Amino acid sequence: MGVIFLIVVGAVFGWLGSIVMRAEENQAILLNAAAGVGGALIAGVFVSPLLGRGDLAAGVYSVAALLLSVLGAIVAIVALNLFRRQVAR
Repeated sequence: MGVIFLIVVGAVFGWLGSIVMRAEENQAILLNAAAGVGGALIAGVFVSPLLGRGDLAAGVYSVAALLLSVLGAIVAIVALNLFRRQVAR
């Protein structure tokens, strides 16, 4: 159940990131959603247990683990958009 939650959170933050970054193209929205899912999964499954905040994949929920997964999604979206801007130049 935790992995499904991370996928949903990552997709929502990816979509919101595409709105904030003003990337309204369909491809950009899908890329941001995928980056958000990836960032949330990496932070929620790997980083959170390393920091002792709970393993969201195993169903051990904590506010700190959820915030870390949200932060992971945001970092992944920002990194993707910075990379896309560099390539566009």
